[in-house]
Amino acid sequence: MIFYKKKSFFVLVFILTIFIVSTESCKKEKIINSSSAKLLFSTDTVFFDTVFTNIASVTKILKVYNHNNGTIVIDNIRLAKAQSSDYRLNINGINSYQAKDIELAEGDSMYIFIEVTVDPMNTLTPFVVEDSILFNFNGNQVDIDLRSWGQDAHYIDGRTDEAIIGNETWTNDKPYLIYNSMLVDSGKTLTIEAGTKIYLHKNSNIYILGTLIINGTKDDPVIIKGDRLDHNYDDLPGQWGRIVFISPSKNNFINHAEIKGGIIGVQVGGIIESTEKPDLHISNSIIQHMNYASLFSIGGKITAANCVIADAGFYNIALLMGGSYEFYHCTSANYWAYSARKEPSVIISNNISTEDAMYISPLEKCYFGNCIIYGTKDDELGLSNDPGVDFNYSFENCIVKSSSLDFSDENIYKNVWKDLNPRFVSPQDFDWQLDTLSQAEDKGDINIVNNYPYLPDIRTDILENDRTINNLPDLGAYERTY
Repeated sequence: MIFYKKKSFFVLVFILTIFIVSTESCKKEKIINSSSAKLLFSTDTVFFDTVFTNIASVTKILKVYNHNNGTIVIDNIRLAKAQSSDYRLNINGINSYQAKDIELAEGDSMYIFIEVTVDPMNTLTPFVVEDSILFNFNGNQVDIDLRSWGQDAHYIDGRTDEAIIGNETWTNDKPYLIYNSMLVDSGKTLTIEAGTKIYLHKNSNIYILGTLIINGTKDDPVIIKGDRLDHNYDDLPGQWGRIVFISPSKNNFINHAEIKGGIIGVQVGGIIESTEKPDLHISNSIIQHMNYASLFSIGGKITAANCVIADAGFYNIALLMGGSYEFYHCTSANYWAYSARKEPSVIISNNISTEDAMYISPLEKCYFGNCIIYGTKDDELGLSNDPGVDFNYSFENCIVKSSSLDFSDENIYKNVWKDLNPRFVSPQDFDWQLDTLSQAEDKGDINIVNNYPYLPDIRTDILENDRTINNLPDLGAYERTY
């Protein structure tokens, strides 16, 4: 009898539960039809930074919120220019220029994804591309503006013959966009004039078999970076590949360039090379924000002066498998924040290892004068010497952050300070100038400045400030003037 009563009770509870669930499911959510009901939006204008013609933009997001006490039915969401718009929408997972009868429940929100591709207009200056998203509900219309700046460009597509460059001069009339890489042919010279902007699409590279000459100035540097121009991409690494100087490339010269946002910024040489190694003279330039290395050499020849080489995931400067190198008044600073960095900022080696073999070549010369090598690790200089071949290197009047290296040999380390702090103005903003408390002030040797054998000379710093006023130049690329 007790079992029967319990069984009857559970049956009754089950029936009531089914009834309640069925009743609740039959209830309709309250629909608000009043024109006083409002929707909230994450912004009233969606901005895109400069977008190249024919190249899709980044994706922007518009959020729509319903904070009313009930459901709102949005009769129509559409682009004002409809199918003729340069913009594209994704509404509730559907790609279309419009959507109808969208129910937005009480307390709920929705995402609208927006992209733009600008049609070429053959203009040398940026132009504004505008449209709007119209929301119609309860007799109301809300207008969310869309605004982009489009820019035409010289397009270089690696799938075409135009990507093999002969004797050419690039000017700053409009940007150059490299898609699927390009090559400067052997025996040919590409000259790039001041103010020219070069943008590379994802995984694109610049290969130099001939000669590259970059003639930037302080006020109009040559810019080389990825083709995503929204500000969120300004300092993002890995957006493109690398610039590679390959034998028989020679007589390469870079002055006043800003190279950023790739995997490797500048590479000189490779494992399989002729006896004639590529060479590069680079001055008054900034190379930073690279996934792997900012300046990378395999047995090459590099002279660098007044350069900032910074912010790389592995190495700021990697000089492998020997070669010949001279660095004057250069700043290597590494405060990489995207992952745990395990390697020193600067590595000098007469060998390189691959999965198959180790390659060894003499380090003929590696000189650092009036330089800064600094970062977040305890040891920012690494040395790898195979005793079978030459390993010639020296440092003179430099700050080199190190906890393990012995700098007592004055034949190699002349006035090298391992415990001084250069105190950059703002590492988090990548401002590598020296602040008022910098211990790099007046630590340079004026003889290094006066005896510098190349052009342009280094009596002025990267910003053309005079280094010779008190005959005590500051270390690194910047002379403190305040």
